[in-house]
Amino acid sequence: MKSRNAALSVLMAILAVMAPLSSHACSPVKVRGVYFERNSSDVSAYQVLRLADWVTDLRLRYPSHQTFYVTASTEPGEQTPDRLGMDRAHNIARVFQETLQIAPAKIELPKRSYVEAPVSAYLKQLEKSEGVRVDVSFLLACPHECPCQWGDPLYKPQAPKQ
Repeated sequence: MKSRNAALSVLMAILAVMAPLSSHACSPVKVRGVYFERNSSDVSAYQVLRLADWVTDLRLRYPSHQTFYVTASTEPGEQTPDRLGMDRAHNIARVFQETLQIAPAKIELPKRSYVEAPVSAYLKQLEKSEGVRVDVSFLLACPHECPCQWGDPLYKPQAPKQ
């Protein structure tokens, strides 16, 4: 009986150690940057095209989606950062609704804007040609390909692409 209790204790300890690893390894969120000219909230035609391509791909891969989260951000030194950040977020939401036919209930907007911390010179150089980045996050609905779904009876892995 003691060996059975000891084995059970060891098994419970192993499961307890493994459980947090699997739960933290999963992040079903997909993120895309939308770039703006400095001090502008206009979504360029090129950025609309990039969003359309991304949303088309998401719709094909994940027909069941939950929400798009739009950030409202500016960079240090931009004029009227609070208003500018919110205008950017609202303009992205407008593209989602009017151009990409995404229901307003599926779009989450922030309550306020924020100024991004200055980025490193290396990152600044990488994004220099793109402009000021605002992130859009796409949250999948269950089931999805994330490892946290593997124990879920509704989870069906995607067939490999050929």
